[in-house]
Amino acid sequence: MIMAHYKVNLKDILFILNHQLNYGELCALPRYKGLNAKVLDMTVSEAATFAKGVVDPLQEIGETSGVTFNNGNVSCPDEFKDAYHRYAESGWIAAARDPEYGGQGFPHMMRIVVNDLMYGACQAFNMAPSLTHGAAHLIETFATDDLKKQFVPRCYNGDWTGTMCLTEADAGSNLANTQTTAYRKDDHFKIKGTKTFISWGDHDLTENIIHLILARIDGAPAGVKGISLFIVPKKRVNDDGTPGPGNDVVCSNIEKKLGLHGSPTCTLDFGSKDDCIGYLCGKENMGLAHMFQMMNSARINTGVSGMSIASTAYLNALAYTKSRVQGKDISGTKSGDVPIINHPDIRRMLLWMKAAVDGMRSMIYTGAFWSDLAGELEDGDEKNHYKHLVDFITPIIKAFCSDMGFKVCETAIQCLGGYGYCKDFPLEQYLRDVKIMSLYEGTNGIQSIDLMGRKMAIAGGAPFRAFTQEIEIFCKKNRSHPTLCKSIQSLENTFNAVFRTVLKMNELRKTDPLLWGANTYPALLCFGELIMAWRLLDLAIIAERLAEKMPKNNFYTGKILQATWYTDITLPHTQARIHSCLKNGREVSEMPENAF
Repeated sequence: MIMAHYKVNLKDILFILNHQLNYGELCALPRYKGLNAKVLDMTVSEAATFAKGVVDPLQEIGETSGVTFNNGNVSCPDEFKDAYHRYAESGWIAAARDPEYGGQGFPHMMRIVVNDLMYGACQAFNMAPSLTHGAAHLIETFATDDLKKQFVPRCYNGDWTGTMCLTEADAGSNLANTQTTAYRKDDHFKIKGTKTFISWGDHDLTENIIHLILARIDGAPAGVKGISLFIVPKKRVNDDGTPGPGNDVVCSNIEKKLGLHGSPTCTLDFGSKDDCIGYLCGKENMGLAHMFQMMNSARINTGVSGMSIASTAYLNALAYTKSRVQGKDISGTKSGDVPIINHPDIRRMLLWMKAAVDGMRSMIYTGAFWSDLAGELEDGDEKNHYKHLVDFITPIIKAFCSDMGFKVCETAIQCLGGYGYCKDFPLEQYLRDVKIMSLYEGTNGIQSIDLMGRKMAIAGGAPFRAFTQEIEIFCKKNRSHPTLCKSIQSLENTFNAVFRTVLKMNELRKTDPLLWGANTYPALLCFGELIMAWRLLDLAIIAERLAEKMPKNNFYTGKILQATWYTDITLPHTQARIHSCLKNGREVSEMPENAF
């Protein structure tokens, strides 16, 4: 019998959505007319019900059954196939896409909320519909009308799945070294090359798989300026829209991984028999720019994955500590053995996990809310402001939340003691599954270089200025708060220190790039902790206001205490890390290679 593992607190989710973000306001935008906050709430509840009832059982099935690879064919458990079709029929793949191609027309941020729920229930499974959404949306954005009609509806309705194929064994994250080549042939191209680490690159969930692949047109310029984007189906498509013969796309290997055993990670050979057809998607030599739409979406979803797995890990640990009776109450106020949630060190770990999960979820949902405003407001300064905010927060969400997700899972195991290390409980699987998130979509070191390099420079530094404006407005408005003023002043002081550090690191990038590069990741962590404190304190202010009407409400009390505690124990470490980012020591760059 498969035991349910997935736990979620919808009250926490809806508190952020309704009280902190007031996401119902999005329904005033022209794209979402006809929707309202009640409909959005019902959709969130329905997604949670689906995650618990349909996706949850796949976690154990994927772990124990895994995927099989025989003669170039990848097979998944039957339960995965049934769940995928039910997922598609329920409209979850295209919940946030336009009805023209089969979408449900919900706000863009609903895709993030749905993924939060589904990833927590089974990360290995939900990667397939999430990648399909991203691939289809890429085609919808950049392809010709004929290609859109041919591929997008079939992906959104679940008939076909989609992938993104970027990585090559020799190039890794350096996409400028892409060797896969596209040769012109009549109205299409012949594709030849090998891609590796392709999530859900081959399987039997659906009758066709649509690959979005980066390749260099024969004769195109070297480097990233010569990369184009192509649509390459596993099976060719007949004139009537049905799958035809194979398209010379072969899976030559699946990876043996630490976790995510229910998700096939493939090496794909394109055109080994010189018979692989691809269709240009967008403009020639603009493939990397086009692909960034899907890459940035995937980066955000990687952060969502880290947070959502951390969320169910925390809630599983919480349930265990309430039921596990062991040891005496050290205060002496309770007789006999007590549930271990009474022990101060256990409470410390639980409070840290609670704050970490709530802070990450607020960070991610806030970024998703900004993305809707960036996409749907009329052109102008306000729209540009939110675009800059999304640009700025994307690498932070990806890197900080993926690393924090791993740390929460580790802490959850600690709460269970030796049982946490055993397969009797789901926590050890969470830890293995979540580790890949810090490696996906550009390692977290790469994200920190993007944040402290490109994101500080583009548009004359507009992304950082937009973020600065948000923090300054919050602190100015609340620095005299009657009960939270001390924590808010700590946030303001820490931000001012981070601001000065950014200015100095911008100069250091020009004068000493090696020293700058050694400290970009610690700088990203400073931003992550700063945003966490900001979002938690914002939740606390809202909770305190609501608590005036319900003064003994433990839910509101929890929001307040988690914010003050997290701020008090975290921002002093942030301040220390800020100083370390500017230390003059050059040990990292001067350490001899043979001395490591």
